Amino acid sequence: MRRAAPLGEQQQGDWASRRGRGAVPGVKGMKPWSGFLVRLLATQLVAGSALADQIQARFTVAATVPARVTIEPLEPSERFTLSAEDVARGYKDVSASYRVRHNDRRGYLLQIAPRVGLARQIEVRGLGADVVMRDDTVEVHRPGAEFLQNLELEFRLLLHAAVGPGVFELPVQVAATPL
Repeated sequence: MRRAAPLGEQQQGDWASRRGRGAVPGVKGMKPWSGFLVRLLATQLVAGSALADQIQARFTVAATVPARVTIEPLEPSERFTLSAEDVARGYKDVSASYRVRHNDRRGYLLQIAPRVGLARQIEVRGLGADVVMRDDTVEVHRPGAEFLQNLELEFRLLLHAAVGPGVFELPVQVAATPL
């Protein structure tokens, strides 16, 4: 029967049999599992230096924001009253206010379309230059300096001869689209 050697004085053969269990040869006082801890610590130090190189990596992020425009009337209703005096005169002046929000520095496209039936011609003021519409839609480029704009428009409705007094919808449709 073989006598066990005191800790740290193990035979070479004993170390070989413990090799898979973490004994460290030539180091006195080490427990068999301490070799595993030494290898684990060495692995973490090597992996830690590799991670430090990866932390310094750089990347670029780019985002594209689509152009957007909204337009809303500031007055609760786009209805107006046509009096007998307006009919006798042959025209009616109507004003309308809109709030335009957009996110494009180039601006937006304002579209004004006449509705058929009430006016034979519509004069539009408030766009920098007067615009005269008959049956076709008018598109006007608006600059984009301010991203929130209040748009004040004046419409002179030159009435058809058959139109009488009453309450009517504004005979223009106003819209805004991105460029």
